[in-house]
Amino acid sequence: MLGNALAQQIANDITDVIGRNVLITDERGIVLGSGDESRVGQFHEASLDVVRNRRTITHSADDVRDLVGTLPGVTIPLVIDDRVVGTIGLSGPPAEVEQFGLLVKRQTEILMQEAARIGLRMTRERATTELLAEICEWHHSYAPMARLLRRGYTLGHDLTLPRRVILIQSDDEGSAQQETGSEDVIRLVRRVFGSEHDLIAPLSRTVVAVATPDDDAVPPAVRDRCADLVKAASANGVLLRAAIGSPASDIATLNISARDAYDAMQVGPGAQPTLRIHAIGEVRLHQALSVVPIDSRTRLTEGLLGPLLADRDWKTLRDTLIAWGDSAFTVTRAAERLHVHRNTLIYRLDKVARLLNRSLDEPGVAVAVYVTCVLDRLSQAQRATRSNTTRSASGFPSTNATS
Repeated sequence: MLGNALAQQIANDITDVIGRNVLITDERGIVLGSGDESRVGQFHEASLDVVRNRRTITHSADDVRDLVGTLPGVTIPLVIDDRVVGTIGLSGPPAEVEQFGLLVKRQTEILMQEAARIGLRMTRERATTELLAEICEWHHSYAPMARLLRRGYTLGHDLTLPRRVILIQSDDEGSAQQETGSEDVIRLVRRVFGSEHDLIAPLSRTVVAVATPDDDAVPPAVRDRCADLVKAASANGVLLRAAIGSPASDIATLNISARDAYDAMQVGPGAQPTLRIHAIGEVRLHQALSVVPIDSRTRLTEGLLGPLLADRDWKTLRDTLIAWGDSAFTVTRAAERLHVHRNTLIYRLDKVARLLNRSLDEPGVAVAVYVTCVLDRLSQAQRATRSNTTRSASGFPSTNATS
């Protein structure tokens, strides 16, 4: 229960305060820490009687003549959870050091209990981190689902409860404080996702995964919590982006939720450039198009949109066509989305039809043009962010075969 590092720290601190050498032993009488560090690792014979009888014993100069590694002073049992785990000894005339005995004993036991509590919490957090990371990579492994479920139960997590996986990624380039690491992100994440049912794990230097309860009947909903996190981080000079995966209720669907969240993180910025929260349900088309091979994308784009690609207003026309498709090909709604007059939108659509030499009212043409425009913008966004995404998202789960 008491490690050498902690024992040495306690011995040094108390020695400095009371001006008398303090040593701490384990239940076998081996010195774990001492103000006189040369005694560490030695046998302190007087401790055996103290451990055996569970009582404080003072030792005069005559008493210690036949005791190995023992100096005059007082030796006190250290008791945690009604078990003697070692002793603490104070060197000096017994009449002088005995007065410190009870105080030193209580202080040491408090420090030991606190260290044990922190150690247990850190061990549990580390085990939870490893569990969630393994769930995110489960489709690449042969780990039995039952074993992961048992590990979850052991840690107090029922992995069959409805959850979603969220990926939180820091944006160093846009942050006031550069080089935001996973520990910084985790500290921010725990402010919002801090319930006993939340599983949190770093997946890379800048990306943290969260498996959070998915019960929208109990506010705040997942998206609202993501919004709170992004807002809180921004107030601290850190820009975060959140990607929300699909609903899950077991190991397999949690893994799918993680992969969906990864895909949303990949395609979300291109599909929703003004947003910092991307839900997979809102970018399913982009997710599907992201696996189209690059050469197929090029042939499709050039074959269908060739005349538009050469026009100097191509990007404006592309954004217009995408907004039109996102608005169910309704001119009024698309104009509102783009914040332009309805006549302006009609003019742009007429220009597209002229350049293509095809009517957008022909069966299937509007849909084909819309999808191809989405594919082109997706490709452009992926080209612009590929190097940064590859570096920060190394080791992520992904369904994408091509980018």
